[in-house]
Amino acid sequence: MNTYRTAIVGARRGIHHARAYQGLKNMKVVALCEIDDERRKAGAKELGVKSYADYEELLEQEQPDIVHAVTMPTVPRSIWVEPAAKAGVKALVIEKPIALRPAEAETLAQAQEKTGLKIIVNHQRRYMAFSDKLREFQANGRLGEVHFVRASTQGEITDMDTHLMDLVLLAVGDVPPIAVWAAIEGGETYHQAYLSCPENLMAIYTFTGGIRVFFESTRQALGTTDFPNGNPRCNIDIWATKGRIWWRENGSWGYLIDGMSQQFIEPTNFGEDDMPAQRCFTQAIARWLDDESQKHHCRFELAKLGFDTVMVAYRSALEGHRVTFPPLLTDAEWEKLREKLTK
Repeated sequence: MNTYRTAIVGARRGIHHARAYQGLKNMKVVALCEIDDERRKAGAKELGVKSYADYEELLEQEQPDIVHAVTMPTVPRSIWVEPAAKAGVKALVIEKPIALRPAEAETLAQAQEKTGLKIIVNHQRRYMAFSDKLREFQANGRLGEVHFVRASTQGEITDMDTHLMDLVLLAVGDVPPIAVWAAIEGGETYHQAYLSCPENLMAIYTFTGGIRVFFESTRQALGTTDFPNGNPRCNIDIWATKGRIWWRENGSWGYLIDGMSQQFIEPTNFGEDDMPAQRCFTQAIARWLDDESQKHHCRFELAKLGFDTVMVAYRSALEGHRVTFPPLLTDAEWEKLREKLTK
């Protein structure tokens, strides 16, 4: 079994991700990169690793197998790709969202295609128990054919709708939508308006086989009154021909399918569920590197599809009618949308 050496980029949330490596037999964090002096020193001390302020110096000195970059969305993800590939890095993990603008996502996709580097996106919810069971049902057919999905989340759109759309795509088989009709409202000003995205997005997607997805991503939840403890952060309900399966980030997950005398249900709490999922996510990187057939559930092409699926909803909202997929939103259209939202 190979042992993979990992360098963490970013000493804020990156330290949390670094903890997921602890105890994994064939994975080890060996270095940290952070431009802020105080965070770099504190992070290096906690992890017990060498630290660097310069990314390319880290690559040259440490020659890691994996780079795990956990940085703010205002940092373009593409800047990590070519230096990593040139240094012989085998896998790059990046934070969501993959981009803030359409052209930024295309630049990242082009860098990935040019280098062939394995890129993985921190959509760790695909490694939670709910997602494992959903994949099992998809493989054995027990749930039947999906016909309706209700997905809703509360929070900054750029932060939460990327996770929600990732789960929607998992539910429908990781295929692109056929069409969408969407509406938006409000201009988000999180982080000095750098994100400049809608505050509220509501969309109805159509997928192959007539699957309908009602997608709600809002700053303040509109239709998520069924959450306990006043914390309606992320929710998905999947209705199929043989039953139903659901997941709520801070509530419960479960399923009821034909032939069951009663539903299966377990409580959920993101504070408790996140680290086990993150560890499974992290271990899966090594499995993919060891065996090409063991593809990571959070590989880049799936995250890119999720980003594009949100962007086509923005196009619908901008034009004010139902649109097909593709074409995608352009940067010029993004600016028109931003102007419309922030006037």
